[in-house]
Amino acid sequence: MKLRGIKRIMVAAALAVATAMAGQAQAFTFGDGDLVLAIYGNNSEALYNLGKYTDRLANGASFTLDVNSGLNAAKVGTNPVAWTVFGWDTSLPAGQVHAATKANPIQPAGTQLGLTNQFNPLAVWSGTQLNTADVIPKADDDSFTRRINPQEDGLLSGAWPNRMEGALNDTLTIVRGDVAANIFTQVGRVTLTDGGLLTLLAGAGQPVPLPAAVVLFGTGVIGLIGVARRSLNKMAA
Repeated sequence: MKLRGIKRIMVAAALAVATAMAGQAQAFTFGDGDLVLAIYGNNSEALYNLGKYTDRLANGASFTLDVNSGLNAAKVGTNPVAWTVFGWDTSLPAGQVHAATKANPIQPAGTQLGLTNQFNPLAVWSGTQLNTADVIPKADDDSFTRRINPQEDGLLSGAWPNRMEGALNDTLTIVRGDVAANIFTQVGRVTLTDGGLLTLLAGAGQPVPLPAAVVLFGTGVIGLIGVARRSLNKMAA
């Protein structure tokens, strides 16, 4: 066979392999240290691995992701869509977890937390490879609802006293829970829009700017002080 003919066969074979790989859906999986986005509420749920929390929640980090395809699948039905971000890792001896909430995350009493209820199911679930990319039936044994939200109350198997979830266009606070100490800290903010854009910012939140009226009032007071001082100087002279 001529060399030119062999090259044509090799190119054709490479294209066939590439086409087959492109047509295969990359199955969802997550592990120790990963943050996961879950979108749920109807018969289909969407799951996205957002990467390592050490990257996503590093000082000053920001991250965006288009999840419109998964969101559209999760919207099919009559129920409103809910979503959250969660994770687990073994960076501490007894482990730690992440979860996102719309509630004002004031530290509750330690006896109210049961973070092992979130940690253990996630540790068991990690590494499971789903049959489809990102979207999974709610009835599947490896869905978010079956694995970590079986009561469908947003408490993540009773790990938290507040709902660790939000609605579309909500901004949630990401908290990190120490399983052994049974306490948490605020470590980030995350928003999911109705258009399917996820935005994650590291840190406990941005300071609230003073309203413009307050700034103007302060400027006026400073001006009045200056006028008063000039008047007193004239009187003294």
